[in-house]
Amino acid sequence: MKKPFNLRLPVLYAAALIAGIVYSAVLAYFGLSGLFILIPALLFAAACIPVVIIKGRAAGTLIFIFAAVLFVVGAIYTYAEYFLFTQTELPPAGSVKITGNVVETGLTSEGSRYVIIGNAYAGDIKLRGKVVAYLSDTAGDYCGRGYLATFNANLEKQNFFAFGEINYNAVRGVKYSCSVSEGFTAQYRFSLFGTVAEAMERALFDNLAPNTAGVCFAMLTGNTQSISADTLTAFRNGGIAHIFAVSGLHIGVIYGALTFIFKKAGVNRFAGAAVKITLIALYAGVCGFSPSSVRAVIVCSVSSAAACCRRKYDGLNALSLAALVLLAINPLDLFDAGFLLSFGGVLGIIMLGGGIRRALFFLPKKPGGALATAISVQIATAPALLTSFGKVSAVGLLLNVAFIPVISAIYVVVFVCTALGALFPALASAVLPSVCLPLEFIINLVTAAGFDNAALTGDFSDWLFLPFVIIVAALSGKINLRALTRVSACFFFATLLLIYAASPAANAPRFVFYGGYSGGCALINAGSGNVLVVTDDYKGRDNFADLDIRAVVVAGGEDNLSVLSYLGIKCERAYVRGGAVQVPWFGDIPITYADEFECSGIKFTFEGNALTARVNGVSLAVVLSRGGQYGADLTSADFNLYCRYYDGAILFNGNKNYALKICGKMTYVFKGRGYYPSFAVPHCGGN
Repeated sequence: MKKPFNLRLPVLYAAALIAGIVYSAVLAYFGLSGLFILIPALLFAAACIPVVIIKGRAAGTLIFIFAAVLFVVGAIYTYAEYFLFTQTELPPAGSVKITGNVVETGLTSEGSRYVIIGNAYAGDIKLRGKVVAYLSDTAGDYCGRGYLATFNANLEKQNFFAFGEINYNAVRGVKYSCSVSEGFTAQYRFSLFGTVAEAMERALFDNLAPNTAGVCFAMLTGNTQSISADTLTAFRNGGIAHIFAVSGLHIGVIYGALTFIFKKAGVNRFAGAAVKITLIALYAGVCGFSPSSVRAVIVCSVSSAAACCRRKYDGLNALSLAALVLLAINPLDLFDAGFLLSFGGVLGIIMLGGGIRRALFFLPKKPGGALATAISVQIATAPALLTSFGKVSAVGLLLNVAFIPVISAIYVVVFVCTALGALFPALASAVLPSVCLPLEFIINLVTAAGFDNAALTGDFSDWLFLPFVIIVAALSGKINLRALTRVSACFFFATLLLIYAASPAANAPRFVFYGGYSGGCALINAGSGNVLVVTDDYKGRDNFADLDIRAVVVAGGEDNLSVLSYLGIKCERAYVRGGAVQVPWFGDIPITYADEFECSGIKFTFEGNALTARVNGVSLAVVLSRGGQYGADLTSADFNLYCRYYDGAILFNGNKNYALKICGKMTYVFKGRGYYPSFAVPHCGGN
């Protein structure tokens, strides 16, 4: 009898490490003690006894013990990262002199500069974490990667959890933030990776239109700071923004080209492997050692090692080794959207690509292979896209099949010409404008199309990942099941997903509460579109523009509508209290002024300092306060989102109070006549 599957030890060990990281993150999310890690540790220790008795083989016992150890190590490592991030080395207030090396530069969504400082000191105190400094136009000197920066600032410690997710800054190790308006000085220090990146940037921006140069630089290094917002949004809506994340598409092309050249030149396979791995590792350094680039380097290295040893290459083992290495360096990478999409896409190709290609047997080899790859990636990454960003592109499959082969070819030419242009500036001015014409055509085409209506929005609960993974595994053919068993498993779990999608719980109204550092807001979905209730001074979550918001209700003072500009929201209509100073339009958004109105099946009433919303027998009050104690003016509503200027928000629900400034985000779902909190495994939605 065939075994159900062939045990791959790297896959088992990666799964054990990931399980430990997730377990510890859930403990931290709910504020539980790290001592709870002892529970699975003791269970694993107790399980070793029957394993030794039943297995009776040293190899099998050691495999189990090592997997258990990896689970516990992953849990301890992750909780230690959480604990250390919550500690501070600084006094509570006061300006302090900051010195350190610039490890990253970029632009915020508003277009202002920021730098991230590593190996940082606050006075004589060595900081256990990086510092992100937001620079004004008058802050001071220019700087690039590797420069030594010095400035005075008041440091604020970042929260580990923000908006119900692990803070993206925590994933990057950025523990402190500050603003610098003057006195910023920077001294040049040689940085190999920074120097190469700057030389490539100069070659592109000196010879191409700014937006084209920005797209080329993003394709080559993963840095999207120079791409216009409209262009970046169009590529995201079209489902092809992954060309800006340096990954297997980029490093694989370079590795393949080097392999072809070395083979034709007759280079010794061991020397060739060493050179190829060194070059792609250096390239990953120029790209900031992003998770996707490191994953591609490790996978290519495993492939090269297998070729040198004349052993068969195994994609799952290579991918698992890459995950083990990355998570051993930083376990929090697991909760980054980029990590999930990068690994999910490759896993989809490995698991589904072959089966889909066989189903497309009637197509020619190359078009059929490209289509099978695109379909498998779309299927595998859809849950991560919906969980992290709330949307997936409806035209992504078509555009990936049409454009990616072309962009891959363009990438090779642009890479070679930019590298040569960085060394010989005269060559760059003669060659780059011509070779980038096809890319400029694609940029104009994608930007003109916009694909504003191509984004399919949805809500994919983290708890649906398990049946989804089982379906993918059954369809993949990697598990040795009878055809009838495989089809039955897919049918059963697909039925569960359909039942969930059609159930009242999935389609029932829900409240999502957010807390920022200046008040709070609530997103209500009553089945006919999202309605955002936001305070006029809210300065928290800045990606509401990615959500499908039908209307915005603004609670606050006379300057009610400024929050719409800050959040970049586009909606059909905005509502403001009747006594506010009236303007008929705000940009392209019509304004309705009333103390009582109905929107998307939700009844709203302004009552003093509170805005009350009622839907399906449940009431929510957004209570505004410019001072006083939390909870001072609560109403009789089922929920009270108590917002205080420059001091976050607290959600009052019955006897439970949630400090959303710290906890970030809470979701309540209606089931029958009741409503219940819907918790999810914490993740990071990206920057």
